[in-house]
Amino acid sequence: MNHMRLPILWGLLHGINDWVAGFMLATFTLYNNQKEGMLMLIVYAIIGFGGQLPVGMWLDTSRSFRTFSKAALLLLLLSPVAWFINPYAGIIVAGFSSAFVHVTGGAVCLESSHNKVGPLGLFTAPGVLGLALGSASASFSQYCLLVPVAAVLLISWFILQQKSDTRFVSAQPSKPLLDSHDWIMLGILLTVTLRSLVYDIIQQVGQHWQQGLLVIGISAFLGKIIGGFAADKVGWKTWVYITLPLAFVLLQFGRDNIYMLGFGIACLQSSVPISLLLMRQSLPLYPGVSSAMVLGVGIALAGLPMYVIEQRYFIDGWFGVTGIFIGLAILIVVVFFLLKKRKTPVNSSLKHL
Repeated sequence: MNHMRLPILWGLLHGINDWVAGFMLATFTLYNNQKEGMLMLIVYAIIGFGGQLPVGMWLDTSRSFRTFSKAALLLLLLSPVAWFINPYAGIIVAGFSSAFVHVTGGAVCLESSHNKVGPLGLFTAPGVLGLALGSASASFSQYCLLVPVAAVLLISWFILQQKSDTRFVSAQPSKPLLDSHDWIMLGILLTVTLRSLVYDIIQQVGQHWQQGLLVIGISAFLGKIIGGFAADKVGWKTWVYITLPLAFVLLQFGRDNIYMLGFGIACLQSSVPISLLLMRQSLPLYPGVSSAMVLGVGIALAGLPMYVIEQRYFIDGWFGVTGIFIGLAILIVVVFFLLKKRKTPVNSSLKHL
């Protein structure tokens, strides 16, 4: 049970972080025009998702979980404070908080999961649900942000009290999880491709079903939890071969049925913790980059087409061009890193959390 403690704590922080971001973005959109709302959503996405890769590289270079944990916790506490001072500043700080929480939490959970998918499901599951609940709370008083602040302070105490033996080690399981490097790349690309379809469906849900985002959040939460532990039970290949084709069918034919759509999203999202572990197997010396690739870069690149379309209607041309170049830069960095990743063993350990 000890290996579940950190994933549960970081999963709670993940959910709180996304709740705060969802509340800020939805509240900002509610009280500002559509163009400004879309602008801040894109700014948050660029920092929160695109920024995960440099944070992951920084973490893998410094090899200090504790330092990055403190930075993530501090940023998460500062984002509501910045919001009360200036909403624009609050969303920007929330973007940095998101990048640090996703990367640090993912890396910590990868290093303490003992090559199990279930703990990774516990960490990844609360994210979309927190985002949905935060968005649904936009009509509440902004002082409700004090509740997550209190929760973060309490969870921070438990996290910083942990005397974890989590170390920076090469993730080489006794029985290989992959037949070849091509399997992991194919699996990640398939997941990202299908996930981009979800972006389009979320747009449709927002127009047709008032509670659609909440249904998506609950579906994604249950999918990741069930998928993580089911994959450990029956094997990740068996689970993926069942759920991904099922997700594709349900997402194709469930656009007019919110419950069928939710089931399809649950099947799709159940592959996220699996993708995280598989990426870790592909980059055994880089837990931070592994987290960033699955939780940040994949989403950023999948969302780029939507960004290009939306900016034609809401965002000035110069900002759109800048965003496209940022997306291309992220892609170049990813390709360069995969081609040049080091093969030498690492002797030093990550400092205790």
